[in-house]
Amino acid sequence: MVERALTYLARMTSGDTGTQDKARRQLTTWLARDIRHQAAWRQAETLWSSDSSVTQALQAYLPRPQAATPGRRALLRAVAGGGLALGLGWLLRGQGPQPQHRLDIHTAKREVRPFTLPDGSLLTLDADSHAVVAYYRKLREILVVQGRVSLDVRPDPDRPLVARARWGTVRVVGTAFSLSARADAMQVSLERGLVRVWGPDASGEGVLLRPGETIRATQAGLEAVHDTPAGMHDAWRQGWLVFDATPLTDAVAQWNAWRDQPILLAADPAMRAMRVTGSFPARDPARFLAVLPDVLPVSVEALADGRARVRPLAQK
Repeated sequence: MVERALTYLARMTSGDTGTQDKARRQLTTWLARDIRHQAAWRQAETLWSSDSSVTQALQAYLPRPQAATPGRRALLRAVAGGGLALGLGWLLRGQGPQPQHRLDIHTAKREVRPFTLPDGSLLTLDADSHAVVAYYRKLREILVVQGRVSLDVRPDPDRPLVARARWGTVRVVGTAFSLSARADAMQVSLERGLVRVWGPDASGEGVLLRPGETIRATQAGLEAVHDTPAGMHDAWRQGWLVFDATPLTDAVAQWNAWRDQPILLAADPAMRAMRVTGSFPARDPARFLAVLPDVLPVSVEALADGRARVRPLAQK
């Protein structure tokens, strides 16, 4: 993946405007496709700026704009086609920043599990969740692939912590917060300290979140900051799911981490507009399904295989 990222860097500095524009578009798509691509891009930027041997090797493949000979055009086509990456593997071995510590952690359905990280920070992983922890010399990084984490971060000004999901980035020094990555959205709730949150494009200065505030990010960008309901930070760690005008899609995604068979939402735009409020024991999803038709205009159908289907009342 680092080789691919370096190839994009090479294309964007080739001096050919068409190649640069195309590379930027391809890079945007590539970064959004997989959260691991973002880490590879940062590693490529570090190599490009700090290691002259890599930079020189890349630039050796790049044609000069004024020298459009057939041979140079062939080289440019090779770069644009990704062939440059094939010759860079030997340069990258041992040169990129390698994590001092790396953890790939998972939880099963209905399992909430705490982890003590190498620096003493505490990470709690929600049910049916997956996170990757990587500690570098100057950076602590956590990728939330799926689910939700709660972090009580030990302060270290010389090694800030960055938490990422597909829909955004959170940067902290020392603080306590939770990050959820479910149902096509990221949600960050701050318990104490300060964090700065960016959307999927990671542009601008981001949004500074203060204690007691929550922000949600989707592929479209950051939504408005709102207050975190009282008790929300600790509720899920203590076995409760608490919703406060929570999108029904988000609530169902949380419940599905506690069910062997999922709750299915009808593909109807009306469902995305529905919101739910209430507190429920996480190990009793049947209670949630029982009260749902009383608080929203929906019907709930129990299927023979254990799944449940939720539809708006207008849909037959």
